[in-house]
Amino acid sequence: MGRRDHALTGTAKEMQRSAWKIAVYIRLSKEDGSDVSYSVINQKALILKYIEQLKAEEKEEYAVVDFYTDDGLTGTDDSREEFQRMLRDIERKRINCIIVKDLSRPFRNYADQGYYLEYFFPLHDVRFISLQLPFLDSYLYPETMQSIAVPMQGVVNDNHCRETSIKVRQVFNYKRSQGEFIGAFAPYGYRKDPEDKNKLMVDEEAAAVVRDIYRWFVVEGMSKMAIAKRLSSQGTLNPASYKRENGLKYENPNTHFDCTLWSAATVTRILKNPTYLGHMVQGRQRVKSYKVHHRIAVPESDWFLVKNTHEPIISRELFDKAQSLHGCDTRTAPQKQELYLFSGLLRCADCHKAMHRKKNGKYVYYVCRTYKDLSACSKHTVREEDLIKGVLETIRIQIQLVDSIAEIIQKIHDSPAAQVQSKRLAENLKNRERELEKATRWKDSLYESWQNGDISKEDYTRMKAKYEEQIEQLGKSICSLRKEQETLLGNVGPDSPLLQHLIQYNNIEELSRGLLIELVGVIFIHKNGEITIQFKCADPYISVL
Repeated sequence: MGRRDHALTGTAKEMQRSAWKIAVYIRLSKEDGSDVSYSVINQKALILKYIEQLKAEEKEEYAVVDFYTDDGLTGTDDSREEFQRMLRDIERKRINCIIVKDLSRPFRNYADQGYYLEYFFPLHDVRFISLQLPFLDSYLYPETMQSIAVPMQGVVNDNHCRETSIKVRQVFNYKRSQGEFIGAFAPYGYRKDPEDKNKLMVDEEAAAVVRDIYRWFVVEGMSKMAIAKRLSSQGTLNPASYKRENGLKYENPNTHFDCTLWSAATVTRILKNPTYLGHMVQGRQRVKSYKVHHRIAVPESDWFLVKNTHEPIISRELFDKAQSLHGCDTRTAPQKQELYLFSGLLRCADCHKAMHRKKNGKYVYYVCRTYKDLSACSKHTVREEDLIKGVLETIRIQIQLVDSIAEIIQKIHDSPAAQVQSKRLAENLKNRERELEKATRWKDSLYESWQNGDISKEDYTRMKAKYEEQIEQLGKSICSLRKEQETLLGNVGPDSPLLQHLIQYNNIEELSRGLLIELVGVIFIHKNGEITIQFKCADPYISVL
């Protein structure tokens, strides 16, 4: 590109320098893939070659001040650290010339391009050079900056970003629907399979911490804040620090980079994450658009949930117990780590509000929170020692009745009518599962058929919706049959969870937090001090006792 004779415009004259301090900006996008023409090496070589050409043809001095490379980021990404560093260097007058391969490298979208080319760069007397699509030089060829080709190319680049975003999202959603992990970093407690980055493997060191968190919360009755403090005092790195310690370039914008301490919020996220059951849950957040990368929450009904994709860390029973505790009031005093015996379990029988624990000298008692805070309802006062005696006695009575109840249930369970019903349910369930597998297989094949051109986009959309509706209905039918089967074979059988739990605590001498969490859902306190216990896993036969 030889230099032409031309008269400098006002803007170009203002740019004249004794030396051009050059910033070479390079960006390699994820979407560029293996395209050699867009590689960092290729972009750098192309720009350096042009600088040598300028040095040979121009009288001015040219010096490359720095290279700014954003590697593996999309053009619409707000977090382009090197681009932001370049802007800061412009404001500090460290550079006065920018050279890029083409307009799609530095600018996120059409509006972005207009702002920098028409306002920011002229404001700071920065010379801008683009080598391709189209060739631009705001100093040597200022008239090219006003060419219609510039905004047109911006629109083309913008549209390309939009189409690429749609295609990438479609591919990602397909992978999510197949239970393939597509995140940049594995959840705490797991690591990516070195042979397949879309699969998760248990990271035993971190998994041990996850198990401790669940055990401390459910069995030992520790609050989430107490768990966080315990982990921090033990010197256990929080998930973000643990990732960095293991060589991952992980950054959490919500925490300081050098903070290794745990928080109650981090503990809560771990206690609520179904990934630890061996299920893949993805798509819980999305960006607003390909231009606006602000993340927003996605309704749970739209999440991608695929069960049994990897090895579980936590059992279903322990996970469910943890979930049941989230709705309880489990706050503790700052100096106390363990929860009180009845924390989150006591309710007023009339207004159903939580009971408030108070201490008067050596005596501890509970009073209705509505009465305490609003002077409404009534006290519903009960002393803790009386409550302990009453709950313990009720559980003992239940245990004494277990043997006779279990014997009666066993006879019902073994009856011919129950056996016939059990066989019918099993056959229906097997048929529905077979239909679901077939419908899922057909739905999964649609995407490939569309990509291969075997069916149109309209047919793909219509057939996909049809199969999704069929899959949803079959899923509901299967869930209903399984619940009916569980009721027949388990909940009213000798293997009833409540029966087994009661047998486990035979010869109980005193109450413990773990025992209450295991057996009790809620304890209602009546006005006269009487109590009503609602057990978990309520059994139709036990409930009448």
